[in-house]
Amino acid sequence: MGQRRSKLDRHAAELLALRRAGATVAQLTRWLRLERDTVAAATTVGRWLDKVHRSAFRDIRMADAFNTVAALDELRARDRELRFPRLAVSSIDEVGYHVLRLRAEGATIGECHRALRDDHRLRVHRSTVSRWLRKHANGEA
Repeated sequence: MGQRRSKLDRHAAELLALRRAGATVAQLTRWLRLERDTVAAATTVGRWLDKVHRSAFRDIRMADAFNTVAALDELRARDRELRFPRLAVSSIDEVGYHVLRLRAEGATIGECHRALRDDHRLRVHRSTVSRWLRKHANGEA
């Protein structure tokens, strides 16, 4: 009875080359999904790599057409894009000038909060007003 083959075996050369170049298991999983239309869980890829390190797959040579460095650079660029912080828009931004003006005149955070609620019908928590002021009163954001 033959051993069952994994769907990852057909990509063995590329996976091993990427791994030797320093790709993480998560990056390998993402590469399989995006470049080879193969869906595999990270744990599956990790187990497959453990099995491969103990088997004859270690001696597989890569096809010349596959550029390991370029593929790994592309994976790392995608990782940077995923880590890039998303810009959140606050509901206070539209009427922020009012809050800043009140604060400059000496109003407390509670008074700014009440002004937003009463004058602009904007329901936000007092701590949200405090955080917004902390970011915008000093010229940040």
